[in-house]
Amino acid sequence: MFTFTPLLGASSTEAETLASQSLLSFDQNVRVLIDVGWNDKFDLQLLEELERITPSIDLILLTHATISHLGAYVYACKRFPGFDAIPVYATLPVINMGRMVTIDAYSTAWFTFSPSAASSPSPQEEPIQQSDIDAIFDKIHALKYSQQLTLTAKLSSLRLTAHNAGHTLGGTLWRLQYGQEDITYAVDWNHAVERHLNSSALLTSPEQLSRPTALICGARTGSGIRRREDLLLSAILRGVERGGSVFMPTSTSARALELCHLLDSIWVERQYTVPLMYFSRAGARTIAYARSMLEWMSPAIVREWEEKGTSPFVFKSLKIATSEDEIHNIKGPKVILASGHGLEWGVSRELFANLSTDPNNIAIFTQGSDCKSFAGEILTLWQAATEGIVADDDDDDDDGASGPKFSRISLQRQLEIRKSVPLQGDELETYLAEEKARKNQVDRQTAMDLKNRNILDQPESESESSESEEDLDDDYGEDMEAEKSDLGILALTQDNDLYDFEVRGVKSIKHKMFPYVPRRIRRDPYGEIIRVEDYVRAEERDEAISNDSNDVQEAYGTIGKKRKWTDEREEEKRTVIPSKTLVEYVDIVIRCEITYIEYEGLADSRSMQMIIPQIQPRKLILIADTIEHADNLAASLRDAGIQDIYIPTSGKSVNASMDANAYVVTLSDDLAHQLIWQDTASSEYTVAQLKGRLLMKNLSNGSSQASEQMETADLKDVTLGRLATRKDLAIASAQTKPIFVGDIRLAELRRRLMAEGIHAEFKGEGVLLCDEHILVRKLETGNVLIQGGVGNKFYEIRKIVDSFLARIV
Repeated sequence: MFTFTPLLGASSTEAETLASQSLLSFDQNVRVLIDVGWNDKFDLQLLEELERITPSIDLILLTHATISHLGAYVYACKRFPGFDAIPVYATLPVINMGRMVTIDAYSTAWFTFSPSAASSPSPQEEPIQQSDIDAIFDKIHALKYSQQLTLTAKLSSLRLTAHNAGHTLGGTLWRLQYGQEDITYAVDWNHAVERHLNSSALLTSPEQLSRPTALICGARTGSGIRRREDLLLSAILRGVERGGSVFMPTSTSARALELCHLLDSIWVERQYTVPLMYFSRAGARTIAYARSMLEWMSPAIVREWEEKGTSPFVFKSLKIATSEDEIHNIKGPKVILASGHGLEWGVSRELFANLSTDPNNIAIFTQGSDCKSFAGEILTLWQAATEGIVADDDDDDDDGASGPKFSRISLQRQLEIRKSVPLQGDELETYLAEEKARKNQVDRQTAMDLKNRNILDQPESESESSESEEDLDDDYGEDMEAEKSDLGILALTQDNDLYDFEVRGVKSIKHKMFPYVPRRIRRDPYGEIIRVEDYVRAEERDEAISNDSNDVQEAYGTIGKKRKWTDEREEEKRTVIPSKTLVEYVDIVIRCEITYIEYEGLADSRSMQMIIPQIQPRKLILIADTIEHADNLAASLRDAGIQDIYIPTSGKSVNASMDANAYVVTLSDDLAHQLIWQDTASSEYTVAQLKGRLLMKNLSNGSSQASEQMETADLKDVTLGRLATRKDLAIASAQTKPIFVGDIRLAELRRRLMAEGIHAEFKGEGVLLCDEHILVRKLETGNVLIQGGVGNKFYEIRKIVDSFLARIV
């Protein structure tokens, strides 16, 4: 039995939230949560149902690195008991990019305030730090595309496979197989090849996802405009040519990569001198991650890297800004991409408040947002203002695409702006003292763990002599805080300021000499790990050392060393300045021009109507932000031949189980011993043929419990009855034909024929020519066809072929 329940993101009268949370239940026993999305305002009410069902969730899967798909994951791990213990799976780009978008979004969220300055509903809770986010994302298990995963214990019947979804880097379509259920989860996918992304597996590999018992598909579509690059460039030039700046809010690590690569390429090709910037607090780490994951991108990106010798994400014109000062220091026209497409988190809200008051500036929105977000409100007013307006582009193509529509909206608003301010004075000293105390506590715990490990690793001869010491240690209590005196001589290795240690009078006789920790040999499944730098020639090492500090070799490692893609992350960790989040209120009047150019990276409605029928799902579940979008797509797909279509609303369950009865036949030990069992050639199965009549158990008609079992049970118990008469047995025997069980591999068959002295060679795919006269052909259905003149050789080959199969009579 399969039940689907959308917790968030399902149809409503208007797009209240684009957040995605879906619960998939199998046999009321296994429950899988796909996506832990949140809205741009981080509304706690949206997480009430998620908190309630947390104890029953067995597995979490993530699809895209956006706030609408994983924004609540870290918050739930920190606030919901037991949530952090649930196993989580995602692709490597979703893990890395999701880490970045979470850090950027949480830096200005209300729950990152200090308790004294917070206006949040739960000010007593400790704020979520960047180290917490890193630690939580490090626990996620990474998967590759097409990698089939079989789980253990309670989830042993569930098989998972990740496929490419497009839309974002590492975006995933999930295929879940449980018993007879074959579910494909495809929310937010793109069939088109973009600059840095491949197309979805629904288009490139439909045979791997064809005929699922249920297809869960997102109904939110893109516009399908072919001239988006020209429209975007014309809108940018419109603002720059009149002396204004262009502001483009975008996501931190999802669609921002497409726009950054596009604009940097245009700037280099046309030699524009207008400053081009990507403003994000996590921008440096985001681009560093993108440079290290080129294998997840489109072939065009790989070819560009091979031709130019540098990563396509080493930008020549685009500058990555991480502070407001870098923006304010540039005077005159500029083009700025800012993180936070909903204008609720990130740096986009404050930047928009500064730029929107100038009538020469232009704000270009490229993604849709929740209707309750600030960007959603602006787009709603812009849409109403542009109805009936003719586009400013007279050079329309044959596809009917029009140019961008510009409008000035009348909106006056007081904005609550949250910003990070560096700590100073007493606050900085207090923070540093707390960090030092925390670090010392971690070091002490590490030292105690090392001490305990050394005790356990002692040889048996030393175990008796250390019993008295262990007894003395136990007298102090297991939970006693570890001081330097408790560490013994090991304190010399744990504190940089300690150079001597008094060992006279110490009760323990252990560690009375300076500790020597032998270097442990690191090993992998292939043996000892070899350090490449130990084998670098002297002239190469000298040359690398003499290179300039800004040389490319220093960024990626010296000659002979592997490239360390995480250098940027480690460098940023070392240069993090302690800061706090403050709130200020700013009154703004929007005077700039507004336009919308779709860069969602989603499949358009026409393409969905062509691709989904090719998948041939038995049942289709549509998830959309509005009922109108879902109804329009459902009507088109019904015309294409898909009839079983469900459009659930948030919180409402849909029973999409496979319409088939499954029976479990259990043989008694006596009956099993009477059968003639045969092994297949591969010894994978043992089979036997049995003639009988299946009889349903006679459940009591008056028992309400029995009737409920008949209605809800997926697996029905049956018994095997004997054939009543000789006539029944004779009819069954006459209708029974020999059954051949097994799979013949032509390569193994060829080796067997050659061993028997029969010459065999391949003639085309699936065809084996034996002694120049007899063909053994394996059909697409798996059947084997033997063709040739009837004779001794024919029957000899047939006998060898039969030996690969179990013949059941």
